[in-house]
Amino acid sequence: MPLKDVIVDISVSSPAPRVGLGRVLILTEAVGTPTYKEYASLDALAVDFASGTPTYAKASTVFSQNNRPDVVAVATYETGAPEAALDGFYNRGWHFVLLANDLAADQLEVATLVAAKDFKFFAALVDDNTGREALKNKKRTIVFDHNVAGEHLDAAAVGSLGSLPVGSITWKFKGNFVGITPRYLTESELAEVELDNALAYVMKAGKGQLTDGIDASGEFIDALHGKDFVKVDMENEIQYALQNADKVPYDARGIGLIDGAATTTLQRAYNQGIVAQTADKMPDYTITTLPREQVDPGDRAARVYAGLSFEFALAGAIHEVRVKGQIRI
Repeated sequence: MPLKDVIVDISVSSPAPRVGLGRVLILTEAVGTPTYKEYASLDALAVDFASGTPTYAKASTVFSQNNRPDVVAVATYETGAPEAALDGFYNRGWHFVLLANDLAADQLEVATLVAAKDFKFFAALVDDNTGREALKNKKRTIVFDHNVAGEHLDAAAVGSLGSLPVGSITWKFKGNFVGITPRYLTESELAEVELDNALAYVMKAGKGQLTDGIDASGEFIDALHGKDFVKVDMENEIQYALQNADKVPYDARGIGLIDGAATTTLQRAYNQGIVAQTADKMPDYTITTLPREQVDPGDRAARVYAGLSFEFALAGAIHEVRVKGQIRI
């Protein structure tokens, strides 16, 4: 029997608890069978990973941010096999994975797995062109280019931004990361970073900020995160509707209940800034349900309802402004 009774298919393959959409997982090398553990504080984590270890450094940066997640998870893997451990723990309650060692070979393995899953994110820290180019075009990998020794821009950005309400922000322009030094890049240096779809933390208009809000494949992080939110939130809402009713009849009453659950998710997505607004200031989404009579008889016999579909316009964000002016004499 499947572990889920509700599947929302928007080209995303793996489910996650709604509460985990900003949580961080740190992958770290260790001898022995892979393990997974969640920590609510840096002190608790320090019992297993002492100060001075790469794992502690990443976790410390995450926990230092103003909008940090409620927990940080750590999963161990045997040397050279981060993807095996990650695959085994993929459906746990986290959404952004970091690598403690920042090794290029391990980064490539993790990025390849995350791209194949097309769900959740890998935040990778690199410090040169080679590191960026190795991860270019990897979907759902966010490449952070930062060469200041001892600083972890990947952990800071995810710790600061990942747990904000999904859809409420774009990652470009964001800053005020605790423990991270903005860099002064030349136009040519910045152009090289942007050519590889990577993000840098630079000074612009006197303020430190991320240079862009895209993953290594060029897709916008907030759009992908919003897609994940709609999937898991709708799965949860419909699951709750099924669980809380004594029986959901296979007729207009039951279909209406499912329609209502889907509407709850899309309205929530609109309120958070994922779904666009129409010209008359209404949420730009539609939900379609097939009545009982139009559903495949085989599905009715199997008690499967596959007649609900939806679409919505993505709100997106403005990342660049071009203004024309004229002076009259």
